[in-house]
Amino acid sequence: MRLGLSSYSYRYAVADAGAPLGAAEMLQRAAALQLDFLQICDNVPLHSLSIGELQALGSQAAGLGVAIEVGTRGLNADHLWRYLEIAQTLGSRALRLVLDTGNADKALTQLRAMIPGFEKADVTLAIENHFDLASNNLVALARELGSERVRFCLDTANSAGLLERPLETVAALGELACQVHLKDYIVEKVAVGYHITGRPLGEGWLDVQAVLELLGRRRTTLDYAVELWMDPAASREATLEKEERWIAQSVQTAKSVLNSIMKDER
Repeated sequence: MRLGLSSYSYRYAVADAGAPLGAAEMLQRAAALQLDFLQICDNVPLHSLSIGELQALGSQAAGLGVAIEVGTRGLNADHLWRYLEIAQTLGSRALRLVLDTGNADKALTQLRAMIPGFEKADVTLAIENHFDLASNNLVALARELGSERVRFCLDTANSAGLLERPLETVAALGELACQVHLKDYIVEKVAVGYHITGRPLGEGWLDVQAVLELLGRRRTTLDYAVELWMDPAASREATLEKEERWIAQSVQTAKSVLNSIMKDER
């Protein structure tokens, strides 16, 4: 079991026009938080780096004792082959993938031709539940692909956009999960309709303990990454401060819950 941080927890710092947060500094912050890995997703485009820059990033990660996990999105074959190479260069166990399509047949056709490459590279394709395909459709896709190298990056909040409750998503995807995004949220009543938004881990509607219990004995074999949905504050400075505070608080909560689970397993 490893605990890490998704680069989407730093969505505002990464997008900051004044001084955007890069992968190297993010690694240093993950190390300061005493995390096992940093998952660098598509908000930090690793494909823009040269092979030398990627190798330097990998060396930095090794020196800090923080592993790198790689993530991207979309079904373009050339892009996915490039990211498989990046995953190998950085020693990433898995490539987290957001499909960016609600068409399961399209995803099946595109991915089927690529699975032998993932099997040969010994890299797992971790498909993330997002806002396009319901969990039962994702399970059917994985079963159809029929490879031990096709698994899920199970996000505890994303499927709320498809009116799935978190424990329903965990029950459906947990058996084939290799990664879990620990993301908390609430649903607020607004003037017209409802607003789904984030909270620091442990302060929203997510029952983290129930999620881990539902994962069963497999929970000790998974990678867990803290990820946040966060509305911005009134100013740039306040937003960045809030982001740092939420990350630190959420990491502490995740450590506490996961440590409790490990003690119970002994």
